[in-house]
Amino acid sequence: MTLKYRWSLVGSFICSVLVAVLWSLNMGAVYPFIEVVLKSQSLHEWIVEQDANGEKLLAEKKAEIKSLNKEIGIAQQSNIASSDIAVLRAKVSTAEYDIKIQEAQAAGRAKIAPYIAKYAPEKPFATLAALMGLLFVGTIGRGVFLMGSMVSVARVGQRTMLDMQNNVFANVLNMEASELGVKGTGDLIGRIRGETGAISRAIVTLYGKTVREPLKMITCMVGAALVNWRLLLFSLLICPLAGFIMVRLARVTKRANRRAMEESARLLNRLYQAMTYMRVVKAFTNEDNERERFQVVARDVYKKSMRISIFGALSRINNELLGVTMLTLSVLVGGYLVLTSQTHLFGFRMCAAPMSFGALMMFFTLMIGVSDPLRKLADVYNMIQGGVVAADRVFPLMDQIPAVRNPTNPQPIPTGELEIEFDEVRFEYEANNPILKGVNGKVPAGSSLAIVGHNGCGKSTLINLIPRFFDTQGEPGQGNGAIRIGGLDVREVGLKELRQKIGYVTQQTMLFNDSIANNIAYGQDQFDFEAVQAAAIKAHAHEFIQELDKGYETSIGEHGGRLSGGQRQRISLARAILKDPEILILDEATSQIDPESERLIHQTLAEFIQGRTTVVITHRVSTLDLVDRIMLMKNGQVIDCGTHEQLLGRCVEYRSLRNLQMEEVA
Repeated sequence: MTLKYRWSLVGSFICSVLVAVLWSLNMGAVYPFIEVVLKSQSLHEWIVEQDANGEKLLAEKKAEIKSLNKEIGIAQQSNIASSDIAVLRAKVSTAEYDIKIQEAQAAGRAKIAPYIAKYAPEKPFATLAALMGLLFVGTIGRGVFLMGSMVSVARVGQRTMLDMQNNVFANVLNMEASELGVKGTGDLIGRIRGETGAISRAIVTLYGKTVREPLKMITCMVGAALVNWRLLLFSLLICPLAGFIMVRLARVTKRANRRAMEESARLLNRLYQAMTYMRVVKAFTNEDNERERFQVVARDVYKKSMRISIFGALSRINNELLGVTMLTLSVLVGGYLVLTSQTHLFGFRMCAAPMSFGALMMFFTLMIGVSDPLRKLADVYNMIQGGVVAADRVFPLMDQIPAVRNPTNPQPIPTGELEIEFDEVRFEYEANNPILKGVNGKVPAGSSLAIVGHNGCGKSTLINLIPRFFDTQGEPGQGNGAIRIGGLDVREVGLKELRQKIGYVTQQTMLFNDSIANNIAYGQDQFDFEAVQAAAIKAHAHEFIQELDKGYETSIGEHGGRLSGGQRQRISLARAILKDPEILILDEATSQIDPESERLIHQTLAEFIQGRTTVVITHRVSTLDLVDRIMLMKNGQVIDCGTHEQLLGRCVEYRSLRNLQMEEVA
């Protein structure tokens, strides 16, 4: 996904390289300061001195080679052991190598000498001022490039997070309702917001510090190698052990991050449920229990977070010790070589010629330039491991194929009045626990059907299959286990077209924290306020809306909390009326409305459902007068279906249910 923003990454990388180069040059500025300025020299005098020293050393090495070759000739004539001759030849090879180094250095000085002669100041103080000026300009340049790198990487991280949030949210909207229930709202919110944020931070770290700081280390190590590569290798002896510890810490940190994110998701779920059902919590005086449950989960999150902090601190200590050990080794060995004017340590050659104090200080400063980025990388591992764990939780949501999805070649739904047919409809939420056990029935085009039965008989599950909130078991086109609209299996038509033809009003009103007008017009790309008002009038909501402070522009709060249950149901009913669908589904849509409002709404519905295929679930006896036929369900099956009079005459179960409803009304 980050490849979409590859040019930002390329720009960031270029800026990081320039930051690293300027970083090493700033570190290397200590050499001319010590070798030139502190000796009251100018660069002109310094290069002359270096040429003289180089010529002297070359002469010494050539004389050494001549002497060694003479010894080898004598040894060969004297039949001295071949091992001794080999030692002499090795010394000759070493001296020849030193000559090549000195010649290369002389060639380098020859290249820069014209520029020094042309541009460098001739006075020591002027040289110092020029050096400080270059340092100042280099620092400004490094800051500009650092800003460019950070801004470019931040853009990649933020845009990637935005893309992931959009993709995850889009996929979540395609999930079945049962999947949302299993994962938990808080968990999904955590993944959409929290985990994508962790991935964004990991990307910023990965393409920012993880690129920039190692580049700074590399450039400083290259500079240190040019000063004395043998001393550099000796200083890095501790690295394998530190790297092993770092890898082990990274593994345990990843596990700790995974557990912490899972606990954080539990905390969000606990918080979301407590806030959503606050009235229930208060009604049952369960505040103490909810507080305790929340504290238990929060305490677990705290413990997991502390483990991550401990591992982070260990990573910091590991990197700090690595940096200090590298500096210590370089100071001890380099100091020994300078103070004793030696070129060997424990018999191993450490430099071609005795190191100068200025060279040692430059090496030491460059090693500081290595250790500082190393210290900054201490927090990188935790950040990246957190991002890896977050990716493990987010990417499955992005890659998940919805159980309910559009067919490859959707069939168009016929226009006009539509028949609904249930053909051996079966469904189960859990394996081996069927809810619907072969439901058969028809709702003729333009007619109305009420589905009645005791709670748990499968009424709501059946109507949720019509708009494909779930899918029936079995494959489409096999002749059974299907719901057909207009003769077409609902699994063979486009989801959007199917749901656009259905108006759905439930007992659990689903309203948004928005104005009343926007809630009524929800799902409409464009709407006329007069049409919204007309729908509200038909739903008998206009009167109470007019009494509110801002009328139709009144914000109703989360879940419509500023309205009564009956008012919320009337808003939902107005939404369905405004949609003017071919199929209307009412699931206890008037259960919370007072008798007078219900009577008025029934008058509206009696007119509204004419010529409109309607399916109603209700426990209200009065609502049954609106429908043409009634379907009685029990234990996931249809017991009987017919008119009210037919069922009263032949169905004992229906009479029993009817009598029970009459008693509840009384």
